[in-house]
Amino acid sequence: MTTLSDSVYNVLKALVELYTKEAAPVKSKDIANVLGIHEGYVRNMLSILKSMGLVVSKAGPHGGYIPTSKASDVLSRQTFSVPITSLGNVIGYALDITLIGLLSDKPYASMRVVGDVSGYVDREVRIGPLPSGLVLIGKIIKANIESLVEITSIVSIPRTTVRSIMTPNPVTAKLGDPLKSYVQLFVQKRYRGVPVIDEDRRPVGLLMASKVMETISSCNLEARVGDVMTPNPPTIHEDEDIHEAIRLMVSSGIGRLLVVDSEERLVGIVTRTDILKRIATLEQLV
Repeated sequence: MTTLSDSVYNVLKALVELYTKEAAPVKSKDIANVLGIHEGYVRNMLSILKSMGLVVSKAGPHGGYIPTSKASDVLSRQTFSVPITSLGNVIGYALDITLIGLLSDKPYASMRVVGDVSGYVDREVRIGPLPSGLVLIGKIIKANIESLVEITSIVSIPRTTVRSIMTPNPVTAKLGDPLKSYVQLFVQKRYRGVPVIDEDRRPVGLLMASKVMETISSCNLEARVGDVMTPNPPTIHEDEDIHEAIRLMVSSGIGRLLVVDSEERLVGIVTRTDILKRIATLEQLV
């Protein structure tokens, strides 16, 4: 079965809804307006969907994008996995979440679970964020492959782009820079990590404070940034929404994401703190 990322899924869903409503080819700018994201980013997602045979394009002044017959089937079968956390730790992943009695005194969430959550019965857990932007908070009352959670509260995450909450133009390091030149920065500014970029400003690593101090304390004063950086840094596109940033942080335990533009160049950095300023109730990100 074809599985779509959250970003591709959202673009396809918006396209199908607009096409169903208007019965005419849909412009990328109309999808961008519905989702509140950059049109160039939507076009990138549509290119992916075209390569998957889910979208075709029609040229001309009245042209645009049309979903194929396969698109609706893929949307109906799409399954998302979302993290289940307890005290900030991921304990499993939830699939096929169904809300039961949402307007009653005791709403529940039924779900398939990947992982063993049997040790967390009667303990508070958090599930999400869901694709809708909701985070479910409650306690597990049944723990097996088909689990049941009694919901105590639901947090709605506002949809906003990573660009709107990131720190733009962060301090950066280059591969050949002397490591000792960054000691003062980490000590005085108390930075935990600095992005490492290449000559085209594309991120290639993260220079972590702990690694710098470890190297300097071992009297390796001639080390270069490229010698001790952590390669393959976690990145996120500036037009992604904070739901995706939270999902990445919670599921992987990453505390910061490097933000890139459509050409994969570094434009900012987003941290747990940036997100918590918007969502003060999501303590699992602390």
